[in-house]
Amino acid sequence: MNISEFKYNLPEELIAKYPPTKRGTTNLLVLEKESGDISHRKYFNIPEYIKEGDIVVLNETKVLNSRTYFLTPKGKRVEVLFLEERGKDTWYCLIGRAKNVEISNILKCEDINIEISSREGNGFLVKFLNGNSHTLFEKYGHTPLPPYMKRDDESSDRERYNTVFSSIPGAVAAPTASLNLTNDILDNIEKRGGKIAKIELKVGWGTFAPIREENIEEHEIHREYISVSKEVADIINGCKGRVWAFGTTVARTLESIYSEKEKKVLPYSGYTDLYIYPGYKWKVVDILVTNFHMPDSSLILLVSSFAGSKNIKKAYAQAIENSYKFLSYGDSMLIGANLSK
Repeated sequence: MNISEFKYNLPEELIAKYPPTKRGTTNLLVLEKESGDISHRKYFNIPEYIKEGDIVVLNETKVLNSRTYFLTPKGKRVEVLFLEERGKDTWYCLIGRAKNVEISNILKCEDINIEISSREGNGFLVKFLNGNSHTLFEKYGHTPLPPYMKRDDESSDRERYNTVFSSIPGAVAAPTASLNLTNDILDNIEKRGGKIAKIELKVGWGTFAPIREENIEEHEIHREYISVSKEVADIINGCKGRVWAFGTTVARTLESIYSEKEKKVLPYSGYTDLYIYPGYKWKVVDILVTNFHMPDSSLILLVSSFAGSKNIKKAYAQAIENSYKFLSYGDSMLIGANLSK
């Protein structure tokens, strides 16, 4: 299967550069995956599709202000994006303009110094010599907005590029399908008989990596840290209705923890490199809420697997025709079967 089958022309003006003025007011394209029928609603209409016994699963990861700027020993300014903590005072990072740095260099950001310990893959391991990541991110850090926004972060992004329920620090990208959830919407979901459960997937920078291979089966997916408690696993296994995944991160997590042997999800904390593309047999997720994705991303393959490639092509064409906003700060889709209110 070729990646060219999933590509489409995304007009630059449809990429959302800023969030809506008010959460929950964005457009919602509702796709019945069995019939292919499409309707156009608003994000705040989501609770109308909840039925008694449904389980709504959210990703409560929190985006760190992990994009920082340091000076090299020669006074060159470099961007350091902190991706993953690897131990006390040690992090795995990407460094922009890496030609300006060498192993053992000490980089300075005001009163904080880090040392480049070693190279690993496309990045580096760095160690804090004085100060720590918490102080760095809080005092000098920037929100790591996706590169396609093509703008500097603003103070409001610290709040708006996180969900209203984010609580576990560690992600470098937001679980964007939930960015428009409000406490009122969540309350309405519960009033309709839905039960909310929360998992963790620390969204990594690899989520933005395009698929370079023509044959999608040859792509090597990035790995991300996930955590699902026994309590949440029990809630999902006892579901009397449908399992809702708010976002591809939740979908990936739930499908990763399904045991073929035991025919249920199991509690788990660790890494997943599950790669979902058309042909994958879904085991846990019944309804998916997701934003619109880049044409060469692993995420559009995941939603095509869930909804069917033909349905996704039709839905994306309608979204473009109706000037929907795409990507992280944009509009959303609700995909499932038997979505009658």
